[in-house]
Amino acid sequence: MIYSTDIEYQLQVGTRDLGSDFPRCEWHWRFICDICGKPRHFNGVSWCEEAKKFICLGCGVEHRLMGEAFWKWDFYYSIRCPFCYDWHPALDRLEYLGKHPWQLHSEMLKLKTGLSTETKYTGSVVSRYLSKNSVIREKTVGEAWDRGTKIWWDRYSAYGDINRRYIIGPAMLSILGQVQGKQILDAGCGNGYLSRLLSDRGARMVGVDLSTKAIEMARAAELEKPEGIQYHVGSICDLSMFRDETFDSVISNIVLCDLQDLKKAMAEIHRVLKPKGGLVFSIMHPCFTSPPVHGWVKRPLDSDRAEDWLHWKVDGYFERGIEEYRYGDLPTLYGFHRPLSDYLKALIGSGFTLTDFEEPVPKEKDVEEHHRELNDGNRIAWFLVIGAIRE
Repeated sequence: MIYSTDIEYQLQVGTRDLGSDFPRCEWHWRFICDICGKPRHFNGVSWCEEAKKFICLGCGVEHRLMGEAFWKWDFYYSIRCPFCYDWHPALDRLEYLGKHPWQLHSEMLKLKTGLSTETKYTGSVVSRYLSKNSVIREKTVGEAWDRGTKIWWDRYSAYGDINRRYIIGPAMLSILGQVQGKQILDAGCGNGYLSRLLSDRGARMVGVDLSTKAIEMARAAELEKPEGIQYHVGSICDLSMFRDETFDSVISNIVLCDLQDLKKAMAEIHRVLKPKGGLVFSIMHPCFTSPPVHGWVKRPLDSDRAEDWLHWKVDGYFERGIEEYRYGDLPTLYGFHRPLSDYLKALIGSGFTLTDFEEPVPKEKDVEEHHRELNDGNRIAWFLVIGAIRE
């Protein structure tokens, strides 16, 4: 890899991922972050010489994409250190500069300090697809989110996670339009972040979610900063706590793809909306989340570099099914794949008229500032945002 651009580079023996099409040596394997204790590709880990610690992209105070070419690469990540608050290049750049800890400390090289003991990369997302006739009770989905609530929403700012802030949110708010004085239902509100954002814009908000733990978080935030938001534990497939024609608008953010009875949810949302009331919802784009095959083809599989992400693979788009998945430290959660036509037919069949259809893309400046998190958002459509009116 490096030798192809620098014939003076000393070739290394491949010892990791030998069964893959991209075997790697110890220098270019995965290193353990001294903060979170997790292994990561060497281009996503740095070294603080002052603290004698490895720091990964996720544990740094912040990180930047640095556009300086070296060897075969056009950029590297620089991580701001939580120990000395200086900026440190990732290990690939440090090796190029002769400042890799194994170059600075012979004992570390001898002991292979920081190197992960893994011999192959197995991935951070583990999923399986249940049979197409499987049924998952809503109680099971709610309990799964109860177990994952703290881990999931600890990643949120006041604007949600990074995808919600820079991709989904702007599109949803644009379609929703003026909210001052409107009574709005946040269907599947989670920890209530979106309800709070809309309340700050003058809406009268009500939130509903299956997860008891999520509603507890939302109510705790309401106690800390009272905004008059009401929160209910419940299913958007059964909104019997509300009368017909209660709301001016309904907003639902990455929820309709996480429930099995789409038609029932649409019918309930239609019922509680006032005539000419608006529905705005976002979902994972079904064209890119189809079972049983989807995902980036990367060389290597764990690289944080967008240039190593070759293309996205898709198959089985028309196979409706349930994905049972685990991501990182999260417990098992559930997603429900269906073709895009199912969503449109459920909308029309419930008495809605489609008004907006957006495949949102992050702004160029946001990709530049958050390259690692958003670097694929302008390559494929991760999300769909749809607007409709109740007739």
